[in-house]
Amino acid sequence: MSGIVLFFFYGSILICIIASVVRMTKYARAPLHLRWELYRGSSVYELTDWWDRSPPRFGEKLRVVILDILFLREFYHRNRSLWYFLFLFHIGLYLLFLWHLWLLITAVTLPFESAWTGGLAFGHVATLLSLIGGSGILIKRIVDKELSVHYPRIHYLKWVLILLILLGGFLAVVFHFDSNLPELLGYVKAQVTFQDMELKLHPALAPASHVFFVSFWLLYLPFSHVLQISFRYYQHLRWDDVPNRQGSTIERKVKGHLDRPISWAAPHIKSGKRWGEVIGDTEDL
Repeated sequence: MSGIVLFFFYGSILICIIASVVRMTKYARAPLHLRWELYRGSSVYELTDWWDRSPPRFGEKLRVVILDILFLREFYHRNRSLWYFLFLFHIGLYLLFLWHLWLLITAVTLPFESAWTGGLAFGHVATLLSLIGGSGILIKRIVDKELSVHYPRIHYLKWVLILLILLGGFLAVVFHFDSNLPELLGYVKAQVTFQDMELKLHPALAPASHVFFVSFWLLYLPFSHVLQISFRYYQHLRWDDVPNRQGSTIERKVKGHLDRPISWAAPHIKSGKRWGEVIGDTEDL
């Protein structure tokens, strides 16, 4: 087992970064989405004078994105009972990110004895929020028939893995480090600065198990639906109200897509032509 966890962890980080960049590049190069099938009511396109209205400014779009990410507003309006658990999980997750950042900075820059004594309690509260929220999400998706039909089996395994990561980290801090903050900070510093290679090559069972589960999550992340959030906000599928004006970038992209060949067929669409020809045929009807 010597070094296996070490190489597996850093290898998973490398694979996660490379696969994420590849997928995001693929998203960025995807054809322009015409989005007509995405209307959901209360759309600006339902207004007869929408063309004359000014599109939202970047600051307004950024505000909407932040509110969606932080408060999960769609779930609040559409499925309130699930939203409570989702909100708890995500708030705990954001706090855990801040806690790990604090651990890293404190371990590297400050004497351990002068570290904030409430840091350990902060981490426990963040972990507890995420555990409660994650457990609730998993249970809701199992028992709620309307939710379960929309999720493949891999989603259940994903939530089990997340809970194992959270529980493993909590148990490692409580039992392996005996909730001793200076000892935990010393371990973090040794890992980050590579001061103790023997500790890296032969980690204790509790920290090694936590890192092992994290490594599996890093391998899964680039291929999961989680990364699709970048595609959603990149394409502005839900709030891009920029009209297709003559001579615009959108018009140039649309004309390029009209020259694409049709690779599928249906009663109303025949393969072997280009989209521009199909549109010309329909206009003649």
